[in-house]
Amino acid sequence: MKKRKFLSCLILGTAGLLMVSCGKLGGAKWAADGNSIYVTKDLQVQSAMVFTASEANELYSKEELAAEAGEWIRDYNVANGAEAISENTDGKAKLPVALKACSLEGQTGKLIFDYGSPSDFVGFARETGDTTHTVTTLQTGTAAAVLAAGGSEESFTAPDGSTVESGSLTKDGYQAVAVEGAAMVCMEGKLVAASTKVTAVLDEHTVMTGEGMNYIIFK
Repeated sequence: MKKRKFLSCLILGTAGLLMVSCGKLGGAKWAADGNSIYVTKDLQVQSAMVFTASEANELYSKEELAAEAGEWIRDYNVANGAEAISENTDGKAKLPVALKACSLEGQTGKLIFDYGSPSDFVGFARETGDTTHTVTTLQTGTAAAVLAAGGSEESFTAPDGSTVESGSLTKDGYQAVAVEGAAMVCMEGKLVAASTKVTAVLDEHTVMTGEGMNYIIFK
């Protein structure tokens, strides 16, 4: 019953893919003020789920919201061979999913998750019925490795709209995200180029991906 209540609250109250930039706080900081995926320079993956209820909140306190999210997380972690806990512990291996932050102010709640791998983002979203995005595949790696695995034939454009040859994107220091599906993706590093299915570049750290496979190169 608790799981159904948690999921219903998030789905019914979710504001969708909000068109806000992850650089709102300045520089490469992730504001996490909209539903989004965040990829750090060392290719760690986090996500934000932000929802606003249509009426004043009467069901949850911040602690209750964190507890509901924690129940989902613990079940996912156990099913994936990890401990039945919901927060990462210093000195231990990262959990498949961990709750990094939770807030509830007025009618707006925010949950920030940290993932052991990009595939855990997809698996946890599938398990919880997350409809804030349509991502079915998420991969990170060096640009050379990601493009060799499937993006070498893609067409790319720079943030200024100019065409970029895919062969020029494999240099050392360039990282990549491959995303199948629509989502807001924020990067700690600066955007170098995006494939043509990326529907919008919101700033030098933020893009909106479209349906199908999207490739994002950053440094």
